[in-house]
Amino acid sequence: MAELAANLIKTIFYGHWKVAKQRLSKRYESSHWEAIVATVEKMLGCRDPANGYAEYICLECGRRKKVAFTCKSRFCTSCGKRYVDEWVSRTVSEVIDVIHRHIVFTIPEELRETIFKQRILIKVLMDCAAKTALEVLQCKGSDAVPGILVVVHTFGRDLKFNPHVHMLMTEGGLAGDKEWKDVPFLPYGLLRRKWQYYLLTELKKRLPQTGENARFIDRLFADNGKGFYVNGESKMTSARYAARYIGRYMARPALAEYKITRYDGKTVTFWYESHETKKRVYQTLPVIELIKRLVDHIPLKGFKTVRHYGLYARRTKKIAAKILAGCRQFIQQSLDFVKELPRRLSFRQRLITSFGCDPLICCKQEMELWRIWHPDYGDIFDLGRDSPVVKPEYEETEKDKVKRCMGSSWRERQLCLFGV
Repeated sequence: MAELAANLIKTIFYGHWKVAKQRLSKRYESSHWEAIVATVEKMLGCRDPANGYAEYICLECGRRKKVAFTCKSRFCTSCGKRYVDEWVSRTVSEVIDVIHRHIVFTIPEELRETIFKQRILIKVLMDCAAKTALEVLQCKGSDAVPGILVVVHTFGRDLKFNPHVHMLMTEGGLAGDKEWKDVPFLPYGLLRRKWQYYLLTELKKRLPQTGENARFIDRLFADNGKGFYVNGESKMTSARYAARYIGRYMARPALAEYKITRYDGKTVTFWYESHETKKRVYQTLPVIELIKRLVDHIPLKGFKTVRHYGLYARRTKKIAAKILAGCRQFIQQSLDFVKELPRRLSFRQRLITSFGCDPLICCKQEMELWRIWHPDYGDIFDLGRDSPVVKPEYEETEKDKVKRCMGSSWRERQLCLFGV
């Protein structure tokens, strides 16, 4: 078990994905199934040299090091972690330095199957949540426009399909007089009823106009007299903590590997914390059932699971920044959210940052890029072929290329056209 822990989900998929593909293919709409298969198989090929690599060489001793390409899939535990880290870093530089409220918008269990079958309706959930929050914040006559960041999660703690919306909203907004107005209180009764009204009204427009669907919507109104449940008690003063909290489930499999306690090749046991008792609940599932629950949450190709509204919307962000720069409340604060986005770290920079170890140092010097190979395009770069070093007229072997380049770094050599 200990040996498998680092890549346990990948190990499970390696052993059972072919069988799962046969059993699950009819469960999803065709374009969604194509996205699921592509995502899973990208994850399975992550860091496999057969899918491409960069090769480095030490020009002192000739030692080589292959760095296989990663899959960049958010379903991959490794690449998903990187994606979240970059998203958090980028988001922290985008949010305004004020208190944010964390609001969770949920839907009744009867609606889950409808959303599961028509995944594009998840965008309706996100848009209606933003519309609800904006209207409720402005309900007392204020024209303040808040910054709103919305992330959709499609799973509950038991991994079943349970779509809900997480929102970070500034506790206040930019008013028409170009001043910031704090709005510390939200009427939650109104928030719940507005959320129910906007969502069901929009779904009624989107679903087929049948008597059955009309009765279904009417029943959801009647059975939820107080509206759909909304939790908005949490305040967050730290932008980084808020971004980390809301982003932690957006780019990895729905189950964290450390929660898996047993895998015997046929079943998987994992735990989650119960909302009601706050205690661990252990659950054992057949492997194919676990795979089904995990791939249920892979989104449609190109679907955006994060959306920005209000002051954080792309069209208004820069305009809002110019106005906020003149607000008395923000004169002494940093408006980093309009600056250029932080640069992504390379694999080498991430290892140096995380472990203080440079993977490309050998013989007390930096290794040179020797080769870049891709399965579709072959050698994209070859130091022995593409370096500016004078090449012999005869055809070289791979060993000859290494010897020629090891004499001294090609960066230090100059091609001279005159005798010296």
